[in-house]
Amino acid sequence: MDINTCLTALIAFYNDPLQKVQALIKIIETYGYDPTIRSVVNNSSDYALIRQLSLVQIGSVIPDITFTSSTDAETLKDQLSYIFSAELDEITDYQVFDYMTKLRTAIQTELTKTGYALPELVTYTAKTNLPSCLIAQNIYQDGTRSDEIIQRNNANVVHPMFMPTTLIVLAS
Repeated sequence: MDINTCLTALIAFYNDPLQKVQALIKIIETYGYDPTIRSVVNNSSDYALIRQLSLVQIGSVIPDITFTSSTDAETLKDQLSYIFSAELDEITDYQVFDYMTKLRTAIQTELTKTGYALPELVTYTAKTNLPSCLIAQNIYQDGTRSDEIIQRNNANVVHPMFMPTTLIVLAS
């Protein structure tokens, strides 16, 4: 079984395309890309091949992602841009460089197009802890969107009746 088939089989465990992309990014990081310094730290030929094939797999998954905000699409676009830049700095084969450059452009174009018409993420600040349904009603004039606010801020929510005073929400 070749490496590309292994990568395809590995990401088949994920149903959500964004989770597939995040799994592939983890593989890229495991095989020599350091996101802290945005650079390749191990460029052995085997590691480079795995990173490059992971980027190709990402290119095949990107069109399937459904974003809820332009901010999410822009964040992924930036993250992939750093990875591609680091990888392109290490490639010495012209054909591989040319292919990866075209792939990067296609991915960046797709993410820009996908995120363009979506609302941005903004910070919502209240003077006191309010119920999530009241916050949803204030922002969107639709109290039923409270679950969306809770999910987006899940790490900071203790109870939906007493939401944190600062939240990340979709722009109305």
